[in-house]
Amino acid sequence: MHNIKELPAWERLFKKIVWEQLGNLEGKKILDFGSGEGITSNHFAEKNDVTAIEPSEEMLSTAWKDYKYTQIIGDVSALDVFDDETFDIIICHNVLEYIDDKEAVVKALARVLKKDGIMSIAKHNRAGRVMQMAVLLDELEKANALLDGENSTASKFGVIRYYEDEDIVKWGPELTVSEIFGIRTFWDLQQNQEKHGDEDWQRKIQQLEMRVAQIPEYRDVAFFHHLILKKCT
Repeated sequence: MHNIKELPAWERLFKKIVWEQLGNLEGKKILDFGSGEGITSNHFAEKNDVTAIEPSEEMLSTAWKDYKYTQIIGDVSALDVFDDETFDIIICHNVLEYIDDKEAVVKALARVLKKDGIMSIAKHNRAGRVMQMAVLLDELEKANALLDGENSTASKFGVIRYYEDEDIVKWGPELTVSEIFGIRTFWDLQQNQEKHGDEDWQRKIQQLEMRVAQIPEYRDVAFFHHLILKKCT
């Protein structure tokens, strides 16, 4: 049985926060698009019917499968086999940044989402990256480049192609934004990184992050944004 403590401290915090923001899901038909190593799929598969789609066979070689869920190896074309309005909830976390045709993916996901269903999109927030570069990493040239509209990079996945929160509803007009949360407002400004792995500190910082997740002043500079969208038509 896998334990979330196996994950790097930053990822552990991210998962805990985004799962808490999604709430206690039970008896739902869930699609995890871009499921990676299946950590979120595995988490929700304990009490839900989960289908996961991931193109990287390398990532799937270490997938978490403590609970039963359906794993599909593929990209957006894998959605073609599903009828309209198949899923109650669609999860798409830190995926669209690495896809060229974001609009096509959002439209395909919206098609298979049930009316009144929920789409959970987690995404990099440019302002949060600027804050991290300027304050934590002292990379002022990179901070200025980001402000000028340049992209960034992630060591594991390559170029981060930033997009704005409001772009989602432009690409999927049947979707409306229900809530926007911040994730990791303080974490990426914490100079004492030795604290990160301490479980008690993690618990306290998670509580603080949850307190400010929907306060605009803090949400605007969070490293990630978590959008909850509903399909209304």
